[in-house]
Amino acid sequence: MKIIDRILPDFEIPAALGCLADAEGCGSVMSGRRPFFFDVETTGLSPVFCYIYLIGCLTETPEGVRFRQWFAENADEEPAVLTAFCRALTDEHVLVHYNGSTFDIPFVTARLHRHKLPYTIPEKEQTVDLYRRLSPCKALFGLVNRKQPSLEVPAGFDRTDPYDGGTLVSFYSEYVARCRFDTARAEELSDALLLHNHDDILGLAKLPSLLPYCLFGSVPFTEVSTEEKDGCVTFAATLPYAFPKAVRKVCPLPDVPAECAPAKPGSGADCSVYPGEGKTDGSVCNVGSADDALDSDAPDGYFADLLLSGNTVRLSLPVYSMNAYYYFPNYKDYYYLPYENKAVHKSLASCVEKDYRKPATRETARQQKSGSFLPQLNERIGPVFRFRPNDELCFFEKRELDQEAADKYVRDWYEYIME
Repeated sequence: MKIIDRILPDFEIPAALGCLADAEGCGSVMSGRRPFFFDVETTGLSPVFCYIYLIGCLTETPEGVRFRQWFAENADEEPAVLTAFCRALTDEHVLVHYNGSTFDIPFVTARLHRHKLPYTIPEKEQTVDLYRRLSPCKALFGLVNRKQPSLEVPAGFDRTDPYDGGTLVSFYSEYVARCRFDTARAEELSDALLLHNHDDILGLAKLPSLLPYCLFGSVPFTEVSTEEKDGCVTFAATLPYAFPKAVRKVCPLPDVPAECAPAKPGSGADCSVYPGEGKTDGSVCNVGSADDALDSDAPDGYFADLLLSGNTVRLSLPVYSMNAYYYFPNYKDYYYLPYENKAVHKSLASCVEKDYRKPATRETARQQKSGSFLPQLNERIGPVFRFRPNDELCFFEKRELDQEAADKYVRDWYEYIME
């Protein structure tokens, strides 16, 4: 069995792995334990007919980040590889993997049973599967698939291995056949096999840098500031973790019904949306360097401009100067006065002649108000105004929000825009 065991002095595990401490289903798993990144290489997909020829792992130690590989030079050395791996994995570690819940962990478990080795590894529920945690990144970054090498690109890891796992199965078969009589070719093949697993492990250990995109609701803000300029309100929040790649997304501007336009033309108030500063290439999602994202601006006809860059979140939203409606929830308790275009409670409308009133409906049980409004996606901040009673988008009167309300407001828009 070949063993590679070395300290990587220049390699750092992303601090963003700490996002998992507060994530659903991960708090107790991560609590007080060090991450143990691992990946296995096998001769095929079936643990009944195939075996494990290579296991790689990476973990933090007092000396630094430790990288290890155990390589079986033939099928007889598989038990030694499994034993070395299981002995390295202790109670102070938590297994971190990429889709290992469906392949790596069951495969290792099956091979331990096959050789009747006195070891067990944690059940998948007691491990961290980054494949599941990072699944939103496919849509966010426009990736063609959810394979690990695809996610390594936005995570900032440069893979040098040119092969896929399927190709390496034939490499390993050739290695076993040649290792006794063609050492030069065998060494060339083993280098390719070890490099692939090496890049799998280091790439896996860089993927946690993407967690802030996917676990945004669990990441605490250190502060939220608010600034109003040129008809926009911008919320800026600071996070304890940095985004590895700047991402900018904007939402299309919803239609504003004509009846909600300002009642006094020429007053200077309108329903125009100020997109902020500049132009983009017209795409709904801009992904680029931090400088590119900061320098570009939302296109005309768009609003809800969200920028993730460095360790900051910036959300810009238009101020709507317009007429909006407050819809009464218990519409059956109201009369609608068509000539005044408003609803009043039945207890107050009893003195109004019947010809000038009618029972209110969901659409007419409303009260119009002129003013400046900010959009929201739920009824978290009240009183709540809408264009129409069933609109998803609703509004609240523009005012200064306290820290807790501003925090929740930014998170609501993030979750909506990132879907």
